[in-house]
Amino acid sequence: MRRALRTLHLICLCLLPSKGGKAQPAAMGEERECEPGEIRGGMGLFLDGRGELRLFFAETRAIAAPCLLFRLKREGFSRCSVTVKKRGLLVEARR
Repeated sequence: MRRALRTLHLICLCLLPSKGGKAQPAAMGEERECEPGEIRGGMGLFLDGRGELRLFFAETRAIAAPCLLFRLKREGFSRCSVTVKKRGLLVEARR
């Protein structure tokens, strides 16, 4: 049940426009674990120094992948991919 609720929350946030937020850059090439609510300010807040994004959403289902890709494209990212892992979804993109 928890996994379904987290997935639904992530899908809803992907479909809403980004709003506010404070930059939280990651180390170069680092995969960062992210809560669904953290993307409310935009995924550009998590870019590393090379303009790359690697976010892991734990306990989310694959059905959220198209919504994540939609959000990334809306925010101007390219080379976007979402990989389904055993524990969740890994999002990779470049700006």
